[in-house]
Amino acid sequence: MTDIAPDAGSRPDGGAPDEERASEDQPEAARPGSLRRLREGRLGPVLLGLLSVVPPLMMLREVLRYPQMHFFDYWWVLLDLTRDDGSLRPEALFGFRNEHPFVLPSLLFWLSARYGNGLNQPLGLLIIAFGVGCVLLVWAMLPRSLGRWQRAALVVAASTLVFNPHGIHNYVRSMSGASWILALLLVLAALLAMQRGRPVPAVVAGLLASISYGTSFAVWPALALVAWMRGDRRARVVTPLVVGFAVVAAWLVLRGPQGGGGGSPTDDPAQAMLAGLSMLGMVWTGTEPAMALLAGVAGLAVLALHARVAPEHRAVSAAWWGLAVYAVGCAVMISGSRAAFGESAGLQSRYNSMTAALWIAVLVIVVAWGRWPGLRNVVVGVTVLATVALGAPMAQSVRDDAPNQRLLAVAARIGASDAFTDRFPEPERLIPRLRALGHYPFSPEFTLGCGDGVEIGSRAGTSTWRTPSIGSFREPGPDGWDVVLNVETDQVTGGARMLKGWAISGIERARCVAVLDQNGTVVGGGVVDIPRADAEAQTVGIEIGLGFRAVAPAAPGPLRVAFRFPDGWWIRPLTESPQKS
Repeated sequence: MTDIAPDAGSRPDGGAPDEERASEDQPEAARPGSLRRLREGRLGPVLLGLLSVVPPLMMLREVLRYPQMHFFDYWWVLLDLTRDDGSLRPEALFGFRNEHPFVLPSLLFWLSARYGNGLNQPLGLLIIAFGVGCVLLVWAMLPRSLGRWQRAALVVAASTLVFNPHGIHNYVRSMSGASWILALLLVLAALLAMQRGRPVPAVVAGLLASISYGTSFAVWPALALVAWMRGDRRARVVTPLVVGFAVVAAWLVLRGPQGGGGGSPTDDPAQAMLAGLSMLGMVWTGTEPAMALLAGVAGLAVLALHARVAPEHRAVSAAWWGLAVYAVGCAVMISGSRAAFGESAGLQSRYNSMTAALWIAVLVIVVAWGRWPGLRNVVVGVTVLATVALGAPMAQSVRDDAPNQRLLAVAARIGASDAFTDRFPEPERLIPRLRALGHYPFSPEFTLGCGDGVEIGSRAGTSTWRTPSIGSFREPGPDGWDVVLNVETDQVTGGARMLKGWAISGIERARCVAVLDQNGTVVGGGVVDIPRADAEAQTVGIEIGLGFRAVAPAAPGPLRVAFRFPDGWWIRPLTESPQKS
C-alpha cells in the first residue's frame, strides 16, 4: 500500500515538495522511474481521490433499486402537515416529531408530496447529494499541511464512512436521511465556518441543523470548542454556548409531551452506556453490540491518547475535535433516549451519520497529528475495507424489507392496507390526502410491473391464459419441469385478503402476480422474486426467488390469482373460504 505519510519536503502551506520541484529540473535520464513519478507526482493522488466517487455510486444503485413507497415516519409527518384535501398546514412545519424539531425535513416531505408525486427515489437522490456535500465539506476542512496522498486517502475514507453500507437506511428510506444526513451536512458547514473564523455563518448553520433534528444540539459545544482552540476572543467562545442554551430551553418549553416505549429501564447506566458506545462503534461490526461497544471505546481511547495538542496545532485541529465532540454528544443523547429499546438500540442503520462523524475525526487526527506515523496508512486502509465489509449484514436486512414496501404500495392503492398498520397509519385519513395530492401509489408511476396492460382496475383478456390441470395448481412437464402455482396462505385481515406462496413454470420464476375477479378485472397484485429455499429445493434447475406475496380486497365473490412467466400467463382459482385472522 502506498504510504500516506507526509511527502518528503512537503510544505505547511500545501505547496509542492521541494524534492518534487527539483526533480522537474533533472534531465530525462536522471528522472526517477514510473513508480516514483506516480508516488511523487500529482496523478497518483488524483487517481486515489477518484475512488471517493465509488461509495455514492454504489448507494445510488441501492436507491434506484428500492421501492417508491415512503417509509413509516413519513406518513405521520404528512398527516400532520396536510389538511383533508392535501393542502399544507404551514404552522405544522414548526411542530415536533418524537420530540425532535423537524422543520427542514418536514418541508422536504411536503415538497416531495406536492411537487414530486411523493416518490421515495427522487428524495433519495437528494439525500445522496447531501452526502456528497458532507464529503466535500470534509475535504474543504482538511489541513493544508497534509500531503496530496494524505488528503486523497482521507477523502476516500470520508466518502466510505458517509456512504457506508451500515447507513443504507438513510438513503433508500429517504425520509430518514432527510433529517440525519441533512443535519450532518449543516453541522459540518457550521464547523467549517467557525474553523475559518466566521462565527455568524457558523451560528446560522447551527440553527438550521438544530431545526433539522434534536441530536444537532450537540453542535453548540462543538462550535464553542473550535473557537476556544482557535484562540478566538471570549465573546466568540461564549456565543455558541449562549445560543445553544437558548435553543435547548426553547425546545424544553415547546416540545410537548414526552414519548416512551421500549422494555429496558432508561435509568440503567449500563444500558445507556451500551447504547451510546455501540452507536459510536457500529461500523466495526455486523450485528454484534459487544463488538460495536469495544470499537466505540477504542475510538474514544485513540482520541484520548491524542488529546494533548501541541500549541502550534491547536487552531488547525480545532474543527476535528469539534466534530468528535458533536459525535460524542449525539451518542450521549441517543443513549439517554433509546436505551430502553434493548441491547441493539445503538445498532440502527440510521445512526451511521454520527458514527461516521466520529471516525472521520479520528482518522484526520491520527493521520495529521498521529503519535505513530508508521501506522497512518494502515489505519486508513483498514477502516475503508473493514467498515464496508462489516456493513453487509445490516444492508441486507434493509434490502430484505423492500418486498414489504412494494406490497404496501399495492395494498394502499386498492384500499386494503389493514395488514400494514405497523407501517401505514390511519389509512382512512391518509389515503384521501394521497389521492388529492396525486401522491404515490396514486400517481402515474405506480404499476404492477406485469405489462400487457395488466394494472389495477383494468380488465385482462384471459382467453389465452392457461390453468394447471391437476387441482388447478400443478401442470406436469417433461423431465420434471412442472408448472406449480402454490398458494400456501390465503387469509383475511380486516378488509385485506393476503396471499402467500410460490410459483414456477419449468425452471422459470414468475415475473409478476395479479389478482382478478370473476369478470377478469384486476383487483389486486403483489410482489415476486422472494427467496424461498424450501421451494427451490423441490424444483429442478437453479432458479431462485420463487416466492410471492399478494393482496386483494376481502370482498365477496370468487377470485383468481395469475402469474406471468417467460412462456406466458398461468392462472388458478382461489378458495371461496379463506382463513380469518
